[in-house]
Amino acid sequence: MPDARTDHDSVPADRHRSTMTGWYAVSVLLVALLISFTDRLIINLVVDPIRSELTLSDFQISLLQGAGFAVVFALAGLPSGRLADSINRRNLIVAGITLWSAATIACGLAIDFRVFLAARIAVGLGEAALIPAASSLIVDLFAARHRGTALGIFALGATFGTGTALFLGGLLLAWITAGLLEPMPLVAALSPWRQLFLLAGLPGFLLVPFILLIREPLRRHSSGLLPLSGVAARLTADNGTVLRVCIVKGALGVGDYALIAWLPTLLQRIYGMSPLEAGGLLALSITTSGVIASLAGGTLSDAFVRRWGVQTRVVLLFGCYTLTIIGACAVFFVGTGEHTALAFAVWALGSIGGYVIGHVVMQEGVPNEMRATTIALSLAVTALIGIGLGPTLVPLVAEHVYGGEDALQSAMATVSLVAALAAFAIVWPPVRKGIAALRAQLP
Repeated sequence: MPDARTDHDSVPADRHRSTMTGWYAVSVLLVALLISFTDRLIINLVVDPIRSELTLSDFQISLLQGAGFAVVFALAGLPSGRLADSINRRNLIVAGITLWSAATIACGLAIDFRVFLAARIAVGLGEAALIPAASSLIVDLFAARHRGTALGIFALGATFGTGTALFLGGLLLAWITAGLLEPMPLVAALSPWRQLFLLAGLPGFLLVPFILLIREPLRRHSSGLLPLSGVAARLTADNGTVLRVCIVKGALGVGDYALIAWLPTLLQRIYGMSPLEAGGLLALSITTSGVIASLAGGTLSDAFVRRWGVQTRVVLLFGCYTLTIIGACAVFFVGTGEHTALAFAVWALGSIGGYVIGHVVMQEGVPNEMRATTIALSLAVTALIGIGLGPTLVPLVAEHVYGGEDALQSAMATVSLVAALAAFAIVWPPVRKGIAALRAQLP
């Protein structure tokens, strides 16, 4: 892994590349990521109405939340990453946002499970293009000493996207129920949850002109697209640091999506909250933690790089994954909706911080010509393991371990705790090496 002091980005290049052009790109891509997560997660707020109208089981709902989206997101992510390493990244993002926005609207028009599943698959296909291309683009716009901050700000889109899906979704449902769309006869005749999906699909189309204003940056220090054998060699170098950080995202993703998928339902079923109350509480929880984790994780890791070198950035993952273990344990014991949201906030603080820092660690451990591919691989692992298993494991654990759907909270806590412990074990070897490098430089 390159040392910060020998990074190929010189100080003049650092000043040149951290320009308004770069920050404009970060800002627009942040909004794109926000919309992406909103369209991905809005389904979690209307589980019971969808289940009732389409006569679905909790297992079928979990497929729409998780595996139906995750499998194609993962399968499309790797070719999208390879494309982002070889073609215009901005145009790839535009194609992706157009597809997933149209597919989100199609979810609101689904007549049965199969149609809904097909629309969710299309959402996954479109969203697969965004993060690999955007992350690679941002890294080319900023030097090492600012990458953590830039990617941390970009990651706020995921935080606010999750919060927006829960809070704004609940708010829109309240407005829809009060007759927001009554002046539109064809739309007003649809169920409130269907109207919600139609409204959620519109912002992506409005953002496209702003994305087209982003200039594709020069690919620095690139010798062309690496063959797959070269990609595999770089992933497993240095005791597999990059590969471990990639895999750990999938392990922790099981807990992420187990909680995100079922917390709104838990708050409504068990604690008697309305969709607006549940969405608002969880939005406050994840947004507060996410802002702190994204900004502090990025800037603190940059400070480590400036003081002790690139190889010490990974040390901060130790604290991040310790927080997820604490948050998962707390879910077992909380007895109110407010305390449940607080436990989730602790989990999110560690998980989102680890997400931001891990993204930078991975991209600094590989050459320019495989950065998007590396991010795509991590997203594929997260999708297949995290999104694919997390939501589905909760009802399975509730039924087969705890005896029924009434044990939803215990099942969520169990799935997230096992995921956090697995993540900690996987990432420990590179963390231990980073700690050794840090100790070597301390007086």
